[in-house]
Amino acid sequence: MSTRKMKICLTVLGLFFAAAAAAAASAEVDPVLVRITGSSVNIRAEGSRTGTVIGRFAGGETAVVLREEQTGDTYPWSMVIARVPWPDGPVVEGWVYGQYVEPLPQGEWSGNVSGAQGLAFDAFYLATQEQFGSTPEQAVRKLGKPLSRNDREVPGRHDPSYMVTFTELSYPNLELRFFSTKDNRALIGARVTGGDHVLGKAVRMDAPGRQVFLELGLPQFQDGSVFGWSDEAGYAELQVTFSGGKVLLVDFSVEPD
Repeated sequence: MSTRKMKICLTVLGLFFAAAAAAAASAEVDPVLVRITGSSVNIRAEGSRTGTVIGRFAGGETAVVLREEQTGDTYPWSMVIARVPWPDGPVVEGWVYGQYVEPLPQGEWSGNVSGAQGLAFDAFYLATQEQFGSTPEQAVRKLGKPLSRNDREVPGRHDPSYMVTFTELSYPNLELRFFSTKDNRALIGARVTGGDHVLGKAVRMDAPGRQVFLELGLPQFQDGSVFGWSDEAGYAELQVTFSGGKVLLVDFSVEPD
């Protein structure tokens, strides 16, 4: 082998090992709902002590960790998404030193939805209803003929003489639910298991967690790979299941009063 060819091979090998080392130092993780501990915790543009400070946590805020990076410090650096200031500030993302990140208990709904969080969920619901329609007939015009349709009429919860019709439409990788009365009608459920169907503006199969959290803000619930959001009244609920940091399943439901 010529000297020139050997130099090229060594250069390629050097680049390969450098890329492998970088991949080992920075790791994607499944989203984790955490609390920021300590006080006056810096949010940095890069995962290092010299990274530009772009914000600051007072301490006690909720955040979501999307990835971690080992830099040789005692703790890894965590890339987080949060509202700053909490709870009505804008959704921001940046790096926080891992010493100040503490996972929250699993399987417990926490906090009341109000202000910016409530508005974000309301916008999600309105966009979802616009996507699929507020009646079965609108959904059929938008999506075509369903695989199946089921209509069920029942007496009203508060007034048995007031009849309510529930309708379920089934499409490939999509189930929709509607309710209607003589005075009202609405989409009350959407379950997505595949395909290109979008809830809100960005919640779809294989969407990265970052995309979901930037639209909806901080979840109120985590149980393993499942995260949950709700509206201010507690009637509407969205649960998103992640796998490998991407959306695997979406289940949205509304309990009509």
